[in-house]
Amino acid sequence: MYIGSWQSSMRHGRGTQLWPDGSYYEGYWRHDKANGKGRLIHQDGDVYEGNWVNDQASGFGKYVHTDGAVYIGEWKEDKQEGSGVETWLDGSKYEGNYR
Repeated sequence: MYIGSWQSSMRHGRGTQLWPDGSYYEGYWRHDKANGKGRLIHQDGDVYEGNWVNDQASGFGKYVHTDGAVYIGEWKEDKQEGSGVETWLDGSKYEGNYR
């Protein structure tokens, strides 16, 4: 289910998409794909909030796992890539480059 702005029968502008598994995205769309700032809440409770390009995390974003681990940094094509910081519930931390 999608609630939001449309253009030429495509999701375009601000809107919210809900999938049957319970995950949902709220943010900006361009030409029927997530583009710009947005937040995806996965079915398992993990949350990504940041920039999107053509339905993929790309640019700066924050990913919070349900187990308490957090990554804040750069993304490319839905993967951690570039400079970032990841911390875990036990206090461990990595700060550096991801590829």
